[in-house]
Amino acid sequence: MIEKQMILTGVLAGTAENAGKASKISAFLESCPYCALSASKDDMVFAVLTVPHEHKWWLESIREQPKDTIGLENAEVFYTAAVKAISPWSAGNVEPELDTSPCGAQCKSCRVYKKECQGCPATVHSL
Repeated sequence: MIEKQMILTGVLAGTAENAGKASKISAFLESCPYCALSASKDDMVFAVLTVPHEHKWWLESIREQPKDTIGLENAEVFYTAAVKAISPWSAGNVEPELDTSPCGAQCKSCRVYKKECQGCPATVHSL
């Protein structure tokens, strides 16, 4: 398991165009190694994500640009101090074996790879 002080837990709440889009976004988030929980209800999407502290920029980018990042119309991200979730990544259950991330992102061609982002921990591109 990853050291707790290295983990940032964020709670995402967002609105999609419709219930079908919300369901697709929730399923997309479920495939992420940082996702501890993802669900949708009507046009709402809820997720609990655990990321390395230095990956906070990713959660902030979802909040600032929800449409461009994951397809939500709007989004809020709340951080928890006392409550820590466990995702496949934080539990240490993710091996860097894939070429393409589970969500379909291509690390090698991503504009933030090797800058803000160290790559998806489920890919061979994880630094």
